[in-house]
Amino acid sequence: MHKQTGQMISSTLTNIAMSLSKLQVTLANTQSQLKIERVSSLAKDTKIKSLEDLVLKMAYDPSNINVAEEIVKKKNVELLALRRQLKLLTSKDPMTK
Repeated sequence: MHKQTGQMISSTLTNIAMSLSKLQVTLANTQSQLKIERVSSLAKDTKIKSLEDLVLKMAYDPSNINVAEEIVKKKNVELLALRRQLKLLTSKDPMTK
């Protein structure tokens, strides 16, 4: 009788430990996803602000080539900042060689 009770308690504790482990993994995954969402949201806000600044700077002249170059440069800077925040490897452009 005592042996069966011990086995039932052990089985219950094992199930609880497994459930706890699954919950910890789920929590870690959720935290990672939230971090990515925050970085993405910040990047969108930054991009909108920089585009607004450029539109004001070019005084609504769509033929201004310098502004288009600035947009590309700012986009590259934003991408590098995102990669650093997410600790991803930066890819090198083969055209820069």
